[in-house]
Amino acid sequence: MKLHLSEAQLLQEWQLRHLPPMINAGCTVNLASGYDMDAILSARMHDWYASLLAAGDMSMLAPVEIGDRLSMTTGHDGTGTIILPENVIRVVTVDMEGWKSPATITRDPLSRIAARQRSPYSRAGTDSPVAVIDGRTMRLYTPPSASARISVTAIVDDPGEYHLDSAALSTIKSFYQEITP
Repeated sequence: MKLHLSEAQLLQEWQLRHLPPMINAGCTVNLASGYDMDAILSARMHDWYASLLAAGDMSMLAPVEIGDRLSMTTGHDGTGTIILPENVIRVVTVDMEGWKSPATITRDPLSRIAARQRSPYSRAGTDSPVAVIDGRTMRLYTPPSASARISVTAIVDDPGEYHLDSAALSTIKSFYQEITP
């Protein structure tokens, strides 16, 4: 199940999975000093989530639609260029009105498939479009028109929002897993 959680909701999931269960011995203990467990958990949670976004299996993530946030400029050679927002970690799919299938995505601008897109004679058509991503720039080599609706799903890092699959929660190590060799 795809989840879209706030920071407080994900922290609650971390508390359930990471901290040892509280033992109720019938007494109340109030401490005036000590460790800020929420701050410690929050730091671990942020590190875990950043690692999940950067290298996690796609089945553990929840891509979001960002096509409505993007604008494309069309070059004189008929290619489309989109500058991706800073919070985009990975582009998962690219599709556009007029295409017969989603684009093949390459993140290597020096690859053979990317090199073929530079020439209008070897460039892919609407039956097998190609998107070449170089840093924050995404080039589409078969845009039908600048006004066509584009659909892009991506792994994004939105501040205060956490997009993941519920299966990813099983990768949170408990306190006991961390202290035992």
